[in-house]
Amino acid sequence: MFVDDARGERALADYWRSDADLAAYDAVLGARIGWKWDAALAECAERGFARADADVVLDHGCGSGIAVRRFAARFGAREVLCHDRSAKAMAFAVRSLQGSGVAARAVRDVASLSPDVLLVSHVLGELDAEGERALRDLIGRSRRVVIVEPGSKAVARRLAGVRDAMVGTFRVIAPCVHAGRCPTLGNERDWCHFFAPPAPEAFTDGDWVRVQRELGLDARALPYSFLALAREAADAPSPAPVHRVIGRPDHGAHVTKVQVCDGNGLRTAEVHKRTHAALWRALKKDPESIRSLPR
Repeated sequence: MFVDDARGERALADYWRSDADLAAYDAVLGARIGWKWDAALAECAERGFARADADVVLDHGCGSGIAVRRFAARFGAREVLCHDRSAKAMAFAVRSLQGSGVAARAVRDVASLSPDVLLVSHVLGELDAEGERALRDLIGRSRRVVIVEPGSKAVARRLAGVRDAMVGTFRVIAPCVHAGRCPTLGNERDWCHFFAPPAPEAFTDGDWVRVQRELGLDARALPYSFLALAREAADAPSPAPVHRVIGRPDHGAHVTKVQVCDGNGLRTAEVHKRTHAALWRALKKDPESIRSLPR
């Protein structure tokens, strides 16, 4: 449940004042979240996440509906259910899907739902212990799950705990390359996170540049953590890479250090400019594009 510390255990009131607020959020902060979903969903597709044209998709904590719009555009949906603490947000999210060819409706209570696909976007950090238990129950009733979170250390480690609790019931589609315990939980310094590439307009469109400057947003920084799960029969898995690059590379004058996760845990790989010049340059100029290193 969403709570305000100053109010004790009482739930917060609707935090959206108007549709204009939702539209403004959707156009800027929602778009940035959408770029994170684009990156996560692209990786899901590479790992064999199947289309959802015949599926009921639940967007839990839908906000303006950016997550489910991105998902439906890539994977399709038969029906979308939008759930949020805010009635205004649910109505906005439903309207945002008009013209998409996908039926959509708001749902206030998810306690009895067992969706084919569950989407969760930037929700985990707002839940107390009771809310997380309810979310885990909902995950357990779902057939497939995609969760995208902001990439902060605390929330990423919390997401890793959810992942470890679900392994056995679900197969991890992405980003993990193994089904063992998440190695980031073995050391307080570590957390599983990535960086999404922003859309070109973040740098080329004058309005975008102005808005980001006024809001103090770094166009280059789109950190996120994510998790995609499926029950064994839901998808035809593609072979996982041997390892997955996590975090930001640590660039030196001649050597770049990269943290990677594989079946043996976390390790630091070194990429030398002298022997791997093209890869070294890519890690420096376009690190978001590098998910694994050549053997």
